[in-house]
Amino acid sequence: MRRAVAIIIAGFIALALLGADKPIPWWQPLRQIKAWHLNQKGIQAYRTNEPDKALKSFRDAHKIAGDHPILLFNEGTTLLAQGRFKEAEQMLRSSLKGFSAKQTHEQSIVHYNLGNLYFAQKRWDEAAKAYIATLKRTPNDWDAKFNLELVLRRQKKPPQQQKKKQPPPPLPPPVNERTPLSKQLKGRLTAPWHGEKDW
Repeated sequence: MRRAVAIIIAGFIALALLGADKPIPWWQPLRQIKAWHLNQKGIQAYRTNEPDKALKSFRDAHKIAGDHPILLFNEGTTLLAQGRFKEAEQMLRSSLKGFSAKQTHEQSIVHYNLGNLYFAQKRWDEAAKAYIATLKRTPNDWDAKFNLELVLRRQKKPPQQQKKKQPPPPLPPPVNERTPLSKQLKGRLTAPWHGEKDW
């Protein structure tokens, strides 16, 4: 495990050095390692259900490494878990802009989380679009398929109509004690009014 981590760090430093036009100061790769370490701390805190700690770590890493799409994604996901939807949406959208067209897996994960964000806010159309964008990039994502199915069901449901109060049944006509039967026959009533007992 440590060997794999060391290889990843070395590769990250090599990429940073190769992509530079001018020599990088000696301390720059160390800053990148520190940002990576803070990101890992944030991930660990997120997994142990400590979103405040996680957010602090991601933001500290962000200060060091700048607008790296993975850090923006992690920050947005943590904000989503805290229910801070507006901030989360901004971070996730910024993250999406940072990934190249070839990074389809990363893009699909961002779209999936945007779908979850819209789902939580009952923004069904936007949620459906986000899950469809996920499935375009990773067609076998069963979670996205399941969530899309839920969204489509919610879209088909008619809005709940309030039950109208039924008016009370009409009162029976006043009965003339002398000729009740003749009045019933005149009105051609063949059965008692609703609510009355049969006689």
